[in-house]
Amino acid sequence: MRLRRSIAFVALVPLLSAEPHYLDRWRSVADRLIETPPESYPFNWGEGVQMIGLMKVAERTDDQRYLDYMERWARGFLGMNLEELLEKGDAKIGTKPGYCGHWSPATAILYLYQARKKPEYLDIAARVNRFVLERAERSPEGALGHWTGSHQLWVDTLYMACPLLAGLGRLEGKPAWIDDAANQIVLYARRLQDEKTGLFYHMWDWETGQRTTDPWARGNGWVIMSLADTLEVMDRRHRHWRPLREIAARMAKGLAATQNADGLWHTILDDAQSHPEASATAMVVYGTLKLIRLGALPERYAAMAHKAWAAVNERHVRDGVVTGVSAGTDPLGSEHYRTRPLGTFTWGTGAYLMAGSEIDRLGKRAR
Repeated sequence: MRLRRSIAFVALVPLLSAEPHYLDRWRSVADRLIETPPESYPFNWGEGVQMIGLMKVAERTDDQRYLDYMERWARGFLGMNLEELLEKGDAKIGTKPGYCGHWSPATAILYLYQARKKPEYLDIAARVNRFVLERAERSPEGALGHWTGSHQLWVDTLYMACPLLAGLGRLEGKPAWIDDAANQIVLYARRLQDEKTGLFYHMWDWETGQRTTDPWARGNGWVIMSLADTLEVMDRRHRHWRPLREIAARMAKGLAATQNADGLWHTILDDAQSHPEASATAMVVYGTLKLIRLGALPERYAAMAHKAWAAVNERHVRDGVVTGVSAGTDPLGSEHYRTRPLGTFTWGTGAYLMAGSEIDRLGKRAR
């Protein structure tokens, strides 16, 4: 096994050296981001994903400017009534009580704490994590709902919760929290992963039993990133390692079958008439390469990820801005997915920065 993996990795080196890494564009997006006032970004899901991406760049480059910016952003929330926000939502931006979108910023701030050990940052992450564990809506099986009273599993919720549960579980030595993160993915796969294609649907309602019918691309991006960030903290002997790896393998097969000829994925994965979408494509790059690095996916999927990375950069990254990202998307059917406006959004910027961090890591390994 060790020899076979080594040969497979060596086979990637020509690919890595022959293809442009686009890391200059990657850094330009991070640099453009830190030119904006940090106080313009609220404690919400898209901003959380964006700052997770920035933390990945900081980790790879050791550029203190990114950490300084993150601190300015995080410190703006130190006086906030966090429990009230988590419990009641934010009336100013229209979020509902118990809304999971207010969880992802805590993951970014957890990463900041790991870089700069200030207890106030850990406190924010811990308070959000406590809400997820003790107060968030859950199905009878224990799967997290999208907001209090929703009675629905949205695949978005996985990325709002799993990296926080898993990351803080490892940091605090709480294996039950890691178990919860892994179990969320297993429970969601039971209800939302298509047995034939391996792709995920967007939403399942545990009261009505109804499920959406289209494999939404960014939804699959949320899942594959959740798989990668959860498996990262798990020992291979963990009882959930094999089930998560099997979920990832089925999903990767479906993603490979639906990748567009130019390297992108359409916003409805099996509908070539729907528009290609940059954030989903970047998410798949990040998740796929990280899962390969962790030994949870075969090396053969690296070519798929590199083709996607090149396509995003060639078509959607200019002057430090990531375009071609679809607006916030509800589980309302194919026409809704097709007609969401495209532009530049925080979650697309974050997904792109995350994808580049794995490209940077792999490129340095090859050298």
